[in-house]
Amino acid sequence: MYFPSTSRLRLDLPTLVFGTVICILQSAAYGQDPYWGNKMFEITDIKFGSVAKGADSFVPVKVKNVYKEDIQITNLTTGCGCVSWDEMKTNPPQLPLVIPSGQTRVITLRLNTIQFDGERKSNAKVMLLDPVHSSSATVEFPVTAYIRRDVVITPGAVHFGTVDQGTSVERKVDVNYAGRDDWRLTQVKATNPNVAVTLREAGRGNGLVKYELLFALKPQAPLGVLRDQVIVMTDDVNNPQISIMVEGTIETDVAITDIQFGTMTPGQSKPVNLIIRGKKPIKIDELYREKKESSKIQDESFKVKLDTVTAKPVHVLPITFTAPDITGAFEEEFIVKVAGRPQPLSFKARGRVVEQAGAAKQ
Repeated sequence: MYFPSTSRLRLDLPTLVFGTVICILQSAAYGQDPYWGNKMFEITDIKFGSVAKGADSFVPVKVKNVYKEDIQITNLTTGCGCVSWDEMKTNPPQLPLVIPSGQTRVITLRLNTIQFDGERKSNAKVMLLDPVHSSSATVEFPVTAYIRRDVVITPGAVHFGTVDQGTSVERKVDVNYAGRDDWRLTQVKATNPNVAVTLREAGRGNGLVKYELLFALKPQAPLGVLRDQVIVMTDDVNNPQISIMVEGTIETDVAITDIQFGTMTPGQSKPVNLIIRGKKPIKIDELYREKKESSKIQDESFKVKLDTVTAKPVHVLPITFTAPDITGAFEEEFIVKVAGRPQPLSFKARGRVVEQAGAAKQ
């Protein structure tokens, strides 16, 4: 479709773009909007769904500062004791919580499934302050949950704890039901691909049903904090699912960093030390370059002194690079295999080859 290029169109476009920028960068107090705090949240309500008695159930709430001033969370409250903010459990609470412009803070609302059961309806409030303009706002979320009296899970959540990356960890959860003899768990849905769940029936009779759930954290789980949930489906029409929270922290057991050769000229050789640190003594089985079809650098350009016998917590491996006649920037990836570690490590070697006249002094 053809749109004529008129002077009106040429004027409106810059005006529209300018107006959008002003909107994004406006202050929280802009126009004295009493609902400016609502724009910092993606959700409008908090739903725990159906959870078992004793379950450790929580909902992370993201608060994003979309304004140009720092925004403070000055208080967090709830309408009943069935829910509470984790951030208010320290004595005294660490308030205010400052959210810099453009950044996101996660706060956590937790459901009390020990002292409460049945259908729960409450509210949760977040008090915000723009200290630059002395403008405050309160954001209120309706909270709903159903805590099942007939289902008890032990322990209340899956806590993997702190896990070394590349290792697999297993945890077991018991699900106990009191009611009809033919009650069944039909399916388990793990929302995180790095968590595998195996379902096994452990007992049935006299109105009591017991299942065991075996949770396994896969060795390919990435570094960082894991906070997710697993949905367990039942044959109960009125309450077809139960949620179980899963959390843990994956840390690296072996640290390795990229290396830089800087600027070099053709034929020049330069050694750089590659440092590999383990939490415990480790042995290096192999180190090789991941050859890319687009790379014009030969394997012979890199030479490494590799000790494949000694196990120690820190390995210092001298890698010498001899610059080829091909000029330009390069980035080569290397693979390191550690004895007894199923997942290999990788690092990159970067640098630039220039003609003699343009070489920087080293």
